[in-house]
Amino acid sequence: MLSLFNLNPKILVIGVGNPFRHDDGIGPAIIKILQAENNQDFVLVDGGTDGLTLLDQLTGYEKAIIIDAVQMMANPGIVKAFTLAEAKINIKSDVLSTHGFGLAEMFKLVDELNIKTKIRIIGIQPKDISFGEGLSDKIKNQIPEILKLIKQKNT
Repeated sequence: MLSLFNLNPKILVIGVGNPFRHDDGIGPAIIKILQAENNQDFVLVDGGTDGLTLLDQLTGYEKAIIIDAVQMMANPGIVKAFTLAEAKINIKSDVLSTHGFGLAEMFKLVDELNIKTKIRIIGIQPKDISFGEGLSDKIKNQIPEILKLIKQKNT
């Protein structure tokens, strides 16, 4: 296991989701936008839909941000940022994730493997996760808010 002194000081940003399920593709869409900006403060990863693969990505960084469509039982388009501890308090089962090996299982493994990365989740309540391409207008309209949360200095 890496010590805190060897961790990369850049912030890892992982966009999770399936772009072929409408709003579930918000994570990868945000990664594409950030890649186009060429911001050197971030290491950008399209995390796809498998939370298990994220574990390997996390271990080398002091800080990480995960962007995902999450089931928060809120109005579509609501954006919330929360810590790993806050997410675990609210997860009884994996209702948070909208796909695959979910965030709840991944968060449990982060604890069990003693991964020290400080993780912040930016979740957006999807409107439509049916099969098809393209984000709904509700979600598209929240992209500036998501980008603002990512770029805040106190991640």
